Amino acid sequence: MNTIKVHISTYEGNTSWVFPMKDSELESKLGAIGLGSTGEIPIASVIFPEGLHVLNGLCVNADELNFLAKSIERFEENEYDQFMAAVSIEKSPDLERLINLSFNVNHYSVVRDVSNLAGIGKYHLLNIRGFLTETELETIDFAKVGRDLLASGRGIPTEYGLLFENEEVPFQQVYDGTTFPQYVYDAHIAAIVHLHYKGKTDYLYLPEEDISIEKALKRLGASQVDDCTLNIEEHGAISKNWTSRLENVLEHEGLRGANELAETLAYCYVDTNRLLKVTDYAEVVSGDDIKKLADHLDDFIVIEGAETYADVGEYITQHELGYEVGENMRDFVDYSKLGEYIAQERNGQFMGGCFVCMEYGCDFTQIVGEKTQEIEFGGM
Repeated sequence: MNTIKVHISTYEGNTSWVFPMKDSELESKLGAIGLGSTGEIPIASVIFPEGLHVLNGLCVNADELNFLAKSIERFEENEYDQFMAAVSIEKSPDLERLINLSFNVNHYSVVRDVSNLAGIGKYHLLNIRGFLTETELETIDFAKVGRDLLASGRGIPTEYGLLFENEEVPFQQVYDGTTFPQYVYDAHIAAIVHLHYKGKTDYLYLPEEDISIEKALKRLGASQVDDCTLNIEEHGAISKNWTSRLENVLEHEGLRGANELAETLAYCYVDTNRLLKVTDYAEVVSGDDIKKLADHLDDFIVIEGAETYADVGEYITQHELGYEVGENMRDFVDYSKLGEYIAQERNGQFMGGCFVCMEYGCDFTQIVGEKTQEIEFGGM
C-alpha cells in the first residue's frame, strides 16, 4: 500500500503523520497541534516515500497532501515508478503540480530493464494506449518498438529507470488548486454527488462525513448546500434502482437524508438486493422508512424465483417451523393452497421473479409506524 508519512515539527512538539486519513481524523490532528484554523502543516521531512523529499521544509495544505496520498495509493508498481520518476525531474513542484502528476502517469514511461526490448515495447504501447487488441498483440514487433524508444535519445536517467515523456498522451490539468478532481477512494460508496457552484464542481462520495461536506463547500466558495446544484452519479457498488431512490431522497429530503440512506446501503451488514425487494413490496420512498426496513430485514420473507402459490407453499414447508412435511407426506400436501393461505395471512405479493411477505408474528406497523397504514401492500 502506497502511503505518505511525514515528520512535522511545531512549537507544540514533534509528531509523525501517515496519510491518507479520514477528514475527521485530520481535523482532530490539526486541532491538537494548534493548526486547525489554517489547515497548513510544516513538513520537517518526508519519511516515506523518499522521492517526495521535495516537500521537505515546506508548509503545505493538509487537505492537498491527504488527497495526493489517496491518489497515489491506487498505483500499481509501474505507475508508482512513473509518478516518482516524473517527480524526481521537477525543479520545484508544489502539491498542485504533484496531484496533477498523479493523474497523468501515462504521460510518462519508465524503462528499468533495457535488455528486454520486447517487454519495453509492449509496456510502452500499453501505457500510452491503455489497451491492445488481440490482433495487435500478435502482429506488432514489440522489440522494434522498444528499440526505437531507447534509440530516440529522449530517456532521462532517474533512480527509478530511464524516464520518457510521452507526447502522444496529453498532460491534463485536472486540479486547479481549488476543487479536487473526481476520484473514488473508498470502496464503501453508494453514490457520487456532484456539487456545482458558480462554474465549479466538487464531489461527495456518499456516505460522507459532515466535515468532508463542509470542506467541499469551502473549496467551492459556497456557504451552504442549498446554494449548490446537486446531481447524483451512479456508482457500480449498488444497483441502478438504488440510484433512483437516492435521487428521490436527495430531492425531497436533502443531502443529509441521502447521506444517511447511503450509509445504510454502503456497508455489508445489509443485503441491498433483498432490501430493494422489501422496499418495493412495502412501497416506501422516504429515506427514514427505508432505513427502518433495513434494520428489520429479517422480519420479511423473500423467496427468490417463486412464481406460483405452490412455490410459496413448498418453501414454507422447508424453511418454517410448524409447517415441516415428512418425506413420505410430500405427495399429500396441497402446496398451492398453503401458499395462497400464507399470502393472504401475511400480505404476500409476487413481484419481479420473487415472492415477499412478512415473517410469522411480525407487524409492519411496528417497523415503520402508523403513518404508513394507508399503504396497501402490492394492492392486496
